[in-house]
Amino acid sequence: MVAGIDRFLIRELGNVPRRRCVLWPTNPTSIKSYIESVAPHREQLRRIIGAVDSRPAQVDLELLATTTQPACVAEDDTLAIFAVRWPALDGIDGEGLLLKPRGEPGACVIAVPDADWTPEMLAGLVADAPAGATYARQLARSGCEVLVPTIISRDDTFSGNPTVRMTNQPHREYIYRMAYQMGRHVIGYEVQKVLAAVDHFASRAGSHKPIGVIGYGEGGLIALAAAAVDTRIDVTVVSGYFAPRERLWAEPIYRNVWSLLCEFGDAEFAWLIAPRTLIVEASKGPIVT
Repeated sequence: MVAGIDRFLIRELGNVPRRRCVLWPTNPTSIKSYIESVAPHREQLRRIIGAVDSRPAQVDLELLATTTQPACVAEDDTLAIFAVRWPALDGIDGEGLLLKPRGEPGACVIAVPDADWTPEMLAGLVADAPAGATYARQLARSGCEVLVPTIISRDDTFSGNPTVRMTNQPHREYIYRMAYQMGRHVIGYEVQKVLAAVDHFASRAGSHKPIGVIGYGEGGLIALAAAAVDTRIDVTVVSGYFAPRERLWAEPIYRNVWSLLCEFGDAEFAWLIAPRTLIVEASKGPIVT
């Protein structure tokens, strides 16, 4: 029975790219008509990743400081780095680092790390950071204001209840298992944190600067999904994550989204971002054992 189920599902997965094509009748006669034609897909994606809860009407960044630790964690002649927090959903805050260049920034960017990376790595504050991880600092030195959120890691430190039982499930899987039953998803929660940051940048008085999002690995997935559901994001950069998804069963289970492949592969995410700019950097993604 199990072997038969396996053969059936592998066959169906092989057929979904062809079936997806007929679900995407687009109208390319103008940018306006094209955007209107893909709008139902955008709402469906928002729904199946669980990014449907209302965010605060006003999102402000709060500086995090104590009597012994100032909010400014580092600075030099080119930039200053602050520990910040911002409201995303009722009971859920985003937290991370804000990199502010000296002088007026030319753009606002949310830089999303991989799940095994920290904001401090992207900000260049960790001596042994992985090669290429300091893209937030590079963007800030190029004149961008950069917000780096902390995302839910692949550790298992808090996966369980110490008074009952702890598990070895990665944090992302632990949250995925509970959220999935309620029509929510760990991907949707991360996207909501990013979009709350977009709310902040978009609402600042007198600010009409371009808004970008960039991510690597799991951060690339989040950046791709955030730009697909929110047209306020002008430029998207995805690194270490863009490929056919028909072997999704071989990826971490916390990437499983109900009915996703029936309507969306990474190419369809890109269709939702068009005609805005999407840059895909061909690079090796993180190895998840």
